[in-house]
Amino acid sequence: MDVLKSIEEKAFWGHEFLTWLWWRSEEAGGDLELDGFGPLGLWIEDRMVLGSLDTESKENTLKDGDVSRSGEAATGLKVGKKVLEARFGLVREDREWSFTLKGDSLDLTSAKIPKVLTEEGDDWHATALVRLGHVREALDLLDGLFAEFVRARVAPTWDREVVPDMGRWIGEKDGG
Repeated sequence: MDVLKSIEEKAFWGHEFLTWLWWRSEEAGGDLELDGFGPLGLWIEDRMVLGSLDTESKENTLKDGDVSRSGEAATGLKVGKKVLEARFGLVREDREWSFTLKGDSLDLTSAKIPKVLTEEGDDWHATALVRLGHVREALDLLDGLFAEFVRARVAPTWDREVVPDMGRWIGEKDGG
């Protein structure tokens, strides 16, 4: 089987994951509990792209402000659009990241990691290792969130509980 065709056929997983992350973060008020990691905060920042994988409808790129609570975002969800790309904020303990996730490939771009405070004379190797540790932690957290999504997505309760819950959430969104 052609690898690119296989990737295209499974791209919906990433778009559903981003839409699920949005729902999950809003339903939890931004405060999530992730197995193996404890509490963390997750929210959509100031950029989101909504679109449909099934139709030729236009993409909506929302920028600046509280895009996840905008009328355009609510309308996009109500007409069946999914998140194609979003900029997320993530906090765990005293560390905060921001990054963009692309739904079709789950590529992480434009990442901003927690600042590493250094003093004159600090070993740059140690600083680089701490920065790499912050990158690794963010990837581990995203892996944990994706694993939680996959468990939910393949469970028999997905169609019976999660989809109706997400539908109610979409129905209640008014953009205000």
